[in-house]
Amino acid sequence: MGKKTKTVGWALVMLCYSVALAGVSGWIGYKVVSGRVEDAAPAARPQTFYATVSDIRDNAVTVTGMEVNDINFRGEFCFSVTEETEITWRYTDISLGDLEAGDNVSITFTGEVMETSPAQIQGVEMIQLLDDEK
Repeated sequence: MGKKTKTVGWALVMLCYSVALAGVSGWIGYKVVSGRVEDAAPAARPQTFYATVSDIRDNAVTVTGMEVNDINFRGEFCFSVTEETEITWRYTDISLGDLEAGDNVSITFTGEVMETSPAQIQGVEMIQLLDDEK
């Protein structure tokens, strides 16, 4: 075996080693990133924002987010109230019929926000009436 053959052989070994190492590193990086994305699913964590009731029709509620919210929750939103939706005022259960246009509320949800106009919220868990008087 000549000196040239040994050099080419070592070059091929180093090339294979580099390709294998890059592949393993890429796979590890993918697993780390994909794990973080899965762990960060925002729809699974409750989110709360403050709003003023704009309209109530049957079980559909439209609200306008207040300025104290994050910029993503300052627009108009609509959602449906289901039997599972808790509606309270001062830790007392109330009904949807107790809410009126102009009332200040907090909305807690775990579903997604569909980017329509107005934005649609899914999975509303709780509506809290914030006004001093009912």
